[in-house]
Amino acid sequence: MLLYISLLLVLLAVILIVYNWKLNNNAVFIGLFFSLIAIYGLTHYFAVYGKSAFWLALFYNHFSPFFLLAGPFLYFYVRGTLKDRQGLKRKDAIHFVPALIHLIGVIPYFLSSFEYKKSVAKMIVNNVDTVKKIRVNIFFDSEFNFTIRLLFLTIYVIFSFILLRKFSKKKNKFQNTPRKQYIIITRWLNLLLTLVSLLIINFVILCYYFLYFEESHLKDIVIIINSTTGISFVFLAFGVLLFPEILYGLPNNNLIKSKIATKKIKNNSSKSDIIITPLSDFEEDPFLKLSDRIKEYFENEKPYLNPDFSIAQISLKLNVPQNHVLYCVNSIFKIKFSKLKTKLRVEQTMVFLQESVHSNITIDGISQLAGFSSRSSFYNAFKEETGITPSDYLKSIISNSTDNIDISTDNE
Repeated sequence: MLLYISLLLVLLAVILIVYNWKLNNNAVFIGLFFSLIAIYGLTHYFAVYGKSAFWLALFYNHFSPFFLLAGPFLYFYVRGTLKDRQGLKRKDAIHFVPALIHLIGVIPYFLSSFEYKKSVAKMIVNNVDTVKKIRVNIFFDSEFNFTIRLLFLTIYVIFSFILLRKFSKKKNKFQNTPRKQYIIITRWLNLLLTLVSLLIINFVILCYYFLYFEESHLKDIVIIINSTTGISFVFLAFGVLLFPEILYGLPNNNLIKSKIATKKIKNNSSKSDIIITPLSDFEEDPFLKLSDRIKEYFENEKPYLNPDFSIAQISLKLNVPQNHVLYCVNSIFKIKFSKLKTKLRVEQTMVFLQESVHSNITIDGISQLAGFSSRSSFYNAFKEETGITPSDYLKSIISNSTDNIDISTDNE
């Protein structure tokens, strides 16, 4: 069970990192944390259960320096979420020093041949107690490695809990934070840190039995540890999948900079009727004003006509954090950003098609003007939104125009 659940967590981590690399640094931090604890679980699986020297050789000791970063990544995620902050500061470099020292210590092992690594893995597969005698770090022995990585993770979890407790006590100072989002995020962070604490307890027990007992005493405790670890991994994975709101973070309206006002520009094309309307569950949501600014930006400048239009573009133009924009789109407009782009572009296409009756512009030309990157995506999106093809829509416009002319003639 641990194998498949760990692989699922790795997959989830990759998705989080890939889709949030430029959009949400805090989601990247939690993705990196998930990937490290999942790989840690996989390494233990291949060492105890795997019986494959090849797979163990791939995992054993190659990721050990990076396991020391699991704690910092968790802390960066919690801190960034609570303080509505993206990225790192210069002084955060100190958190990477232990991992760097560890990395230097395992360079000789990294540079050794894969055959040698397989031979080491074979010894471990045949007798897991061999790990106690193998020294693959020029600075530390195995006992120190096991102890230090769990100690570091424990320290960072404690500091994360302290941050969360301080934040909860000051909640009355965060009136400009959406109440519903506050409840979701604080509950999620409490669950996350509690599950990580459970994982630490599991690995502490496992390492204690591993270091101070023989292999025969290890098998029974490993079954229990792997089961509880697998359950914790499931809760972590499905927490993100079932409640995507946690990825928006904890936007605080106090942090919005309003120095740059939205500039209105003249647009010769007809003004489209923007279909987005604030639909927040709470009328006092402090981000309703920002949602109005976003809507005004769409109406006045039509940025969605740019094929490369993105959340980052809105964030840059309005001078607000990207997670604030994400919150407005998903929680106030109640629509996915990709869906919103499609709707706005199809709306604008319909305006262009009405204007094209008296011009020579083609439908394909109109699709490019509306911001669609390809002909197929344009046709699929238009039909999905309207139920008919662009050609049929154009024909209906021409038909209606003809009917109106006939009616006018008859009246005369």
